[in-house]
Amino acid sequence: MFITAAAPNKRSLGATNGLAQTLASIGRIVTPAIASGLLSLSIERHILCGHAVYAMLIVLSFGGVWLAYQLPQKLH
Repeated sequence: MFITAAAPNKRSLGATNGLAQTLASIGRIVTPAIASGLLSLSIERHILCGHAVYAMLIVLSFGGVWLAYQLPQKLH
């Protein structure tokens, strides 16, 4: 609903939706690689006894929830 509301007009709705889908797909590609890289780095360097990646993912999760609360309650 937020993506369709973000389109400036009806003619650019498809382009806006396509851009949102592309960014979501890129995120789904990059995120596992970053998580596995952080896991290997935290184990190799003994950061938080090898559990630093979990702390980072928890912080990112809380950040995502905070960002979700920043969205408007009603769409215009």
